[in-house]
Amino acid sequence: MVMVNFNTPDLTQRAVTSFRHFYPAIDLILIDNGSSDHSVTTLLHLRQQHPDKTEVIRHSLNLHHGPAMDAGVRNATTPHVMFLDSDCEVKTGGFVEAMLASLKSDPLNYAVGKKIFMNHRGFDIDNEKNGIPYIRPFCMMLKRDLYFLLPPFRRHGSPCLANMRTATQRGYRLIDFPVEQFVNHEGRGTAGPFGYNLGLKGKLNYLLNKMGI
Repeated sequence: MVMVNFNTPDLTQRAVTSFRHFYPAIDLILIDNGSSDHSVTTLLHLRQQHPDKTEVIRHSLNLHHGPAMDAGVRNATTPHVMFLDSDCEVKTGGFVEAMLASLKSDPLNYAVGKKIFMNHRGFDIDNEKNGIPYIRPFCMMLKRDLYFLLPPFRRHGSPCLANMRTATQRGYRLIDFPVEQFVNHEGRGTAGPFGYNLGLKGKLNYLLNKMGI
């Protein structure tokens, strides 16, 4: 399990505590993305509660969510890697086992979670026929070996877009799973107070999408 924190220690503590209630033995990588508050102290405290199963990685700068997720994959050692956003709270167990079984059921199954469709700029659309399949990474599991054959997660409002577009083009499957039956996702827990900080490129991408380009 990989979880990224940026100035949201209270949310992260809730997410970790709720996850550990059902899964105390799963390896957990906590990544602090250059926080300026007391986040690191909170993460170190969480590590002390399960020292053999928890690793804390500290970035001196905010790499943004996608690159931080990529760092999590690269620091993991298991064949399957799961992500849980800091603004999630686990309601009940069973989802890790079910998602793992789904990935193992077919060699071409790459990622599992809440599946939606996006346009080429990374905005949600309802048109499945013309859309790019996308697994929302707030609660997602993937195969680590296949990840390294694809573009890495990037600094983007939809950080997995290039990765999953290429995965689909190569015949790998993105599997829909009802994660919201198991996990409450607050949404915009970090982006709400701090924004996406995507700069001019992000603003241009938003404008071009509004123009339908």
